[in-house]
Amino acid sequence: MVDAATGMDDTAVVQSIAPLVQLLQQELTRADIAQPSGPPRSARGFVRWYIEVAQSLEAHVAGRAGHAPMSRGEVELMCRCALTGRTLGEAIALCGQYCASLYPRGGHVTLRGTASRAEFVLDSLRTEQSAASSLADIMGLFGFYQLFQWLVGVELPLERVCIGPVGREDVLPFLKLFRTPVLVGGDEYALQFAGGAPDLPVVRSSADFPAFFEIFPCGVFHTGREGLRQQVAAVLAAAAEQGTGLPTQAELAATFGLSLSSFRRRLAEGGSSFRALREEALLEAALVMLGRGDRSIAGIAAHLGFSDGASFRRAFRQWTGHAPTR
Repeated sequence: MVDAATGMDDTAVVQSIAPLVQLLQQELTRADIAQPSGPPRSARGFVRWYIEVAQSLEAHVAGRAGHAPMSRGEVELMCRCALTGRTLGEAIALCGQYCASLYPRGGHVTLRGTASRAEFVLDSLRTEQSAASSLADIMGLFGFYQLFQWLVGVELPLERVCIGPVGREDVLPFLKLFRTPVLVGGDEYALQFAGGAPDLPVVRSSADFPAFFEIFPCGVFHTGREGLRQQVAAVLAAAAEQGTGLPTQAELAATFGLSLSSFRRRLAEGGSSFRALREEALLEAALVMLGRGDRSIAGIAAHLGFSDGASFRRAFRQWTGHAPTR
C-alpha cells in the first residue's frame, strides 16, 4: 500500500530498510540511548522513527560534548536558507554561514575544489570520536547529499565519499546508499562531486519545501527506479555481510511487492540488473574479509554461499582479473 503523504510503498520500505533499522537499533543499544517505541511498520512510521533516532543520536553525542544539538526547527531554517541561493555553490555557502551562527552546535561546513572536482566537507567539531558520533556524522553527511540533490532537481553523481576514521563494517548497508566508493581513514567527512556541480542552478521554490521537509532526510527511501536499485543493493550487501545467503530475484521481487518482470524492468530502467548488484555485493564483502585476513579462502567461500573455494576463486578472478590471494 502506498502512503499518500510520503509516496512510498509500506511493505517495500519496511522490508528494504530492515538492515538500516537493525544497524541504528544496535547503535542506540551500544550508546545506552532510549529507543523509539517499536520498529517502524509503515513508510510514514519509518520517517518518524528515523527522524527521532537521528535526533536522539545527535543529542547524545552533543550532550557528551557539553552543548545542545541542532533542533529540527533549526535544521529546517538552514534548509530554507539554502533554498534562497541561486546556485548549489551559493546554497552550500549559506549553509556554512548558518551553521557558523550556531557554533559549535552547527559544526563547520565548507565547499572547496578545483575546476575538475568540488568537495563538500562536514566538520561536526566533535570533541571526542566514538561509534555513535561517527554514525551521527554519516547520517548528517547523507542528509546534506539529499538536500543538495533536491535543490538542483537532478541526481548528483558522487566521485567519492570520505567518512573519517570509521572502522566498522556494519555500516555497509547504509553506505551503499551513496552509490560510490567510500573511503575510510583520515579526519574528514566529505562528498566529492564533478567540478561543475556548484554552478548548477537551484530550481526549487518555497512552495516545494513543505513536502520535501516533511520526510527529510528520508526521501531517498522510496520505490522509484533509482530507489529500487539502492534498496536492493543495501539488502544484498547486508545479506553478504551477515552470511545468511543472498535472496533470489523472485524473493526480492516479492519483498518489494513487484512481479518478477516488473522487478527486472525497474532495475534496468535504473541502469542496473540483479546479477550486477549481486556480484557487486559479493565482491565488496569478499574484499572486506580478505582485507581483514582472519578467514581462509574456504571460509570466505562458505560465508558467501559458494560451494567450495575453487568456485569462489573462479568468480573472484572473473570480477577482478586477479586471484583472491593476490
